[in-house]
Amino acid sequence: MPPKAFSLDSILQYRKREKDLALGKVVRAQLAVKLATEAFETAQNDLQTLIVELESRQFKGISVEDLSRYEERIQYQRGEILTLKKNHESKQKILQQKQLKLLEKAKDHKTLTALKEQQNRTWKEYINKKEAAMLDEIAILHHDREIN
Repeated sequence: MPPKAFSLDSILQYRKREKDLALGKVVRAQLAVKLATEAFETAQNDLQTLIVELESRQFKGISVEDLSRYEERIQYQRGEILTLKKNHESKQKILQQKQLKLLEKAKDHKTLTALKEQQNRTWKEYINKKEAAMLDEIAILHHDREIN
């Protein structure tokens, strides 16, 4: 049974579109991780600033009300840091999942591209063999005419 010329173009276009969409999702996830990291680092810096400021004010002397406000603000900031850390970790997990999906889509696309190339080579070999057989037949008929 001869190989058939089968076009994988529409399937390849679909797989490429899937790969491009997955790449876009990875880029957006990377941006989200970057923003979450920046927010987390900013909150940590704010906490350090608060602590240094409190120590400085304690050295100079601070009222009990101000000390209470600083302590509340520090506790709030620590809670905020925990929330931002959880957010950052979840964004990291999402990014990893999207990167795995992108790898999967890229492998699918590469596999189908290789399959298409293999099919094209097989089809060309088949056509070349048919053409060679036809040329041989023509040569044999032409040779028979010259003999007769």
